[in-house]
Amino acid sequence: MYSVWRKITVFGLRSGASPHDRKCILLINRMSMLNTLLMVLFSILGPMVGLYQVLYFSIPFAIAFAIPPILNKLKFLEVSRYYFALTPLIFLVAVCIHNGSELGDKYFILTTATIPILIFRERWIIYTLFFINVLMYFFIVWYQSNFSPMEGFPEYIQKQYSSFSILSVFGIIFFVVIYFRSDSEDYELELEEKNFLISQKNGEIIDSINYAKRLQEAILPPLEEIFEHLPDSFILYKPKDIVAGDFYFADHKGDYFFIAAADCTGHGVPGAMVSVVCSNALNRAVIELELTDPGKILDKVTELVCETFKKSHNVVNDGMDISLCAFNLKTKEVTWAGANNPLWYISPFGGDVRIALDGEPEKAGVLHEVTANKQPVGKSDFYKPFTTHTLKLNKGDMLYLFTDGYADQFGGPKGKKFKYKQLADILVSIHQNPVKSQQALLDKTFEEWKGIHDQVDDVCIIGVRL
Repeated sequence: MYSVWRKITVFGLRSGASPHDRKCILLINRMSMLNTLLMVLFSILGPMVGLYQVLYFSIPFAIAFAIPPILNKLKFLEVSRYYFALTPLIFLVAVCIHNGSELGDKYFILTTATIPILIFRERWIIYTLFFINVLMYFFIVWYQSNFSPMEGFPEYIQKQYSSFSILSVFGIIFFVVIYFRSDSEDYELELEEKNFLISQKNGEIIDSINYAKRLQEAILPPLEEIFEHLPDSFILYKPKDIVAGDFYFADHKGDYFFIAAADCTGHGVPGAMVSVVCSNALNRAVIELELTDPGKILDKVTELVCETFKKSHNVVNDGMDISLCAFNLKTKEVTWAGANNPLWYISPFGGDVRIALDGEPEKAGVLHEVTANKQPVGKSDFYKPFTTHTLKLNKGDMLYLFTDGYADQFGGPKGKKFKYKQLADILVSIHQNPVKSQQALLDKTFEEWKGIHDQVDDVCIIGVRL
């Protein structure tokens, strides 16, 4: 019998799409089997005490209560729910019409009214079925007050039956509450265990990423070295995550000092891994191969990065966008090359001082852009050698190297992108400020614009005053 009980209990269980569905299937199967056994019991005990009329209800409803597990096995889960919610109510209405009010059958509706709450999620279904149960309760009260019962029972049977009915109502409610409470407690315990494991794993991951951050910081040049060669400069560096795909590069070789703002593919851990490859390639091109021409440096870095990723059996198209400047400390000449990211400069001098790159007289306080090659450092379908630009700059000019993170940040009153136009306007308005003041104002503007929005990308802006 126990084996049969267990087999019927799990009818349709695999068809449950969620834990709630599976819990409802188990409840329906168990309660249906219990109701069927009760009807069989009544069918046996009723005639033994002379109550043959019990058979009019017990036999047909023993069959009726056995149907929901079959529906579940046939995967008619929704039909089974509605059937299970309405069949006990129909049974109680029929019994109450047959019996008198003294027997207390109407109180069983307290149990049938809870069924929709337990097995349905849609509020309108719960409210509708609950309202039907309440309506049937008042209909039974009205009917029993105005009509005589179809069958009379001796007074001693009425008292015993009434007591049994009340005890059964309490028993059913207790069973249902304990059933769902035990499941809830098991679920809460399972959640606590999973939360503990997730917290433990999360801590391990964060510790690993923090260690990766220290490794990434090791490839970044010391700010003291940069400010030693470029004393009137600033670096605004704001990683989106603990580690970043953006990085700044600086190195000193002979008469040259190199500085760059680089943006590798991605951000977070993947971006950081690419940044290590690209940073190592830059160091090799400058330190080992002693290249000084920015364009040739980017050509060599492209070659080294592609060679590194060719070793993988998978196709890797990662690389970086970069803005690379070379300062000749002896001749004061400035050369530059870029991959997708341009160079901006602003001169505080007037038109009688020099001629701009485009052949027009230079204007004071106007931002000028030196266009980068429209290709990344890395794999490219139509690769061309990078162009080196020799800049005609004077003392006091401000140069800006940057990645796209600042301009791409969403925020402001309408949640839109900051955009390059707005960044250019800010730089024009603050270019004559001390460099540390410029850095603070750019940082403040970025945070105010971002507001409640998440940072969407790494940010790196380098400002250098000649």
